[in-house]
Amino acid sequence: MMCRAAVMFALLGVATANGHGHGHGHGHHGHGPLSLTTFADGRPDGGIRQSADGEDGLDSPGDVFVFDQKLLGDDGNTVIGRNAGYCIRTDPGMPDWSGKDAPNLPDDATNNWGQCTWTLTFYADGPSGYEGTIQVSGREGDVGTSDIAIVGGTGDFKGAWGVLSTTPEPQCQGVLFRQVLEVH
Repeated sequence: MMCRAAVMFALLGVATANGHGHGHGHGHHGHGPLSLTTFADGRPDGGIRQSADGEDGLDSPGDVFVFDQKLLGDDGNTVIGRNAGYCIRTDPGMPDWSGKDAPNLPDDATNNWGQCTWTLTFYADGPSGYEGTIQVSGREGDVGTSDIAIVGGTGDFKGAWGVLSTTPEPQCQGVLFRQVLEVH
């Protein structure tokens, strides 16, 4: 199988749905949602993903993993901040990239699920043009697209709410997580 290059997406820059710009420190006050596409870098050189595994050494219910990864712009290359948080495994169903799933569990054989909470931090004066954080929390699968609630924000995203749709995109080594945000 040939390696896939970083995926380019249709959004060619961070733009609001109503076509208006934004300013630092003023929050999002447009008439429509702000649409963003970012990538969380789950490749080996993209940051950390550290498991706090249970004693069985397998991907089992209750296992926790933490991550602190590069947050990439919509081009899948430009570092615009950090993507950091944790997940608690709730349903290890199918073999994932680790190959350490607990066998014979009565669960969803088509996916692995976790309850996750994380923060997207946009670097001040960075290439995204935004400053602040977006906090998300919800149930995320290892396969397919998961819709996660945006539960808050700071800086340009003060008072944010909405949905982050995350989709894993396997790479030659590791994975990029495409994150499409609709921020209100």
